[in-house]
Amino acid sequence: MKITHLKNYSEELKLEFYNFFLSSKPYDLDHIRSPHLRRQKIEALFVNYCRNSEVYIVEENSKLKVAAFILDAGDYLDLTFIFMITKSFSSPDLMATARGIFDHAMKELGKNYIKSNIRRKHKKNSFKKFIERYDKKVIIFNDENNTVVWCNRDIMTIKFKVVGANKTTAHLMGKDLLLRGTKKIKHGLLREFSDGETIYLLDEKGIDFLSKSVIIYGHLSDNKKNVGNISLEFIPNK
Repeated sequence: MKITHLKNYSEELKLEFYNFFLSSKPYDLDHIRSPHLRRQKIEALFVNYCRNSEVYIVEENSKLKVAAFILDAGDYLDLTFIFMITKSFSSPDLMATARGIFDHAMKELGKNYIKSNIRRKHKKNSFKKFIERYDKKVIIFNDENNTVVWCNRDIMTIKFKVVGANKTTAHLMGKDLLLRGTKKIKHGLLREFSDGETIYLLDEKGIDFLSKSVIIYGHLSDNKKNVGNISLEFIPNK
């Protein structure tokens, strides 16, 4: 497969973009009753993505397979939109191809990691489950934007370093915690961490994206029902 960083406008890609919107309905455009106006809206989105993002395509035997619009956000890359053109991809192949685009873009543009928000309106939960099932190197955060960060290692092997604490969690300052899994609760999810001896649960409250790392803020509790504020840092590309 061939990955290309497009520099010129592509009518072929615009048509594929339009067809994908009709079949998949990633955004809520049903309120636009007129087919003509709906087409204008979709084509305007395409033009906007092309103007403000770096466009990457994947081809096989000269046929388009996948396309991605990636924004250079300064400290990192932000995946604006990605879509599959071919119907012959298996789910693992699709995720591997997407990972190839991301690695190519990060190397070419000199960035350390790539993030995105799940912007689609239809089938959002199914889409999140699809990502988590087929990509074990991704973290979906419990924020209002459903932020996704792609890592270079399986997330269960990534160390989260404690870089901020209050009196209750001060004993963890400077320690490394390993992510063990997630637990779904009524208002979202809790992440389960361990320092090798104790299990901790993190209720995420905020995220900051820096040039080389991501900082997560939240409330951390242990099995003794102690709860305190904490800040965790992880480096997606290590």
